[in-house]
Amino acid sequence: MQIHETAFIVSTYRSHHEDVSKDIYAKMWNNAATDAIIHEIFEKVSIYEAILHSLRNRYFYERMNAFFSNHKGGTFINFGSGFSMYQFSLSNAVATIEIDKKDIIEYKKQKIARWIKDGKLPARQLDYAAINFNKHSFNDIVKTIKSLIKKDPTFILLEGVLFFLDLETTRMLFDVFKKLQKPGDIVGVVTYLPEVEHTAVYKRLLHYFDSNNDTHDSFHHQTLEESYFHAISGYKVIEKIDEFELSKIYLSEYDIQSKSEILNETMFLLKKN
Repeated sequence: MQIHETAFIVSTYRSHHEDVSKDIYAKMWNNAATDAIIHEIFEKVSIYEAILHSLRNRYFYERMNAFFSNHKGGTFINFGSGFSMYQFSLSNAVATIEIDKKDIIEYKKQKIARWIKDGKLPARQLDYAAINFNKHSFNDIVKTIKSLIKKDPTFILLEGVLFFLDLETTRMLFDVFKKLQKPGDIVGVVTYLPEVEHTAVYKRLLHYFDSNNDTHDSFHHQTLEESYFHAISGYKVIEKIDEFELSKIYLSEYDIQSKSEILNETMFLLKKN
């Protein structure tokens, strides 16, 4: 399994629970190969993965729509965008910059352009940047993205990415964010806290990824302490919630008894000082 395959997996997860994720376009990426992988993940890792990723999407859907509505537009910058479709649920007053590896960006750009032309998606202000966080330099990343930002304020999303990065790259990305953003701008980020490492379901996840991993595409399995985000210079944590807590808000029909039985990710919102 290569990292780009996880982009198809996550988009398919969101399509399984449109009522929760509010992503009515995720199903456009569905395909038989990914369906087969997901069935295996449900069996070997956790049956809750689709609903948890839909919860994650719902959280950022709500926060971004509120942010851009309050500011009557701005720029959404999606680092590690995969096949997410947030931009089409946001107002057309919002510009979007999609950032990911070259193969994902080229494929997504072509598909999105075709679907907009065919009337399957609404027209949006879209820019794309092919960037490998592990290979491109700090200066190159800042220069590339800064040239694409045409409207303030900005909401940066780093979703489903930190797990695959090392700490040095993570620090570099937050330095990039600091260069791109102005006071009052927001970063939304998702991570596993270290406590998840002791759960059986997380150990099953690592075993599954490592057993199916392409040797040329590395997984770092990163988890981060909550204190890491509170210590980021130039930013203040203004909200923190995990998927277990979100399940109590949006999933009354699910009986998830404890955080330890799910792959419980934590979402943070950080505001630029």
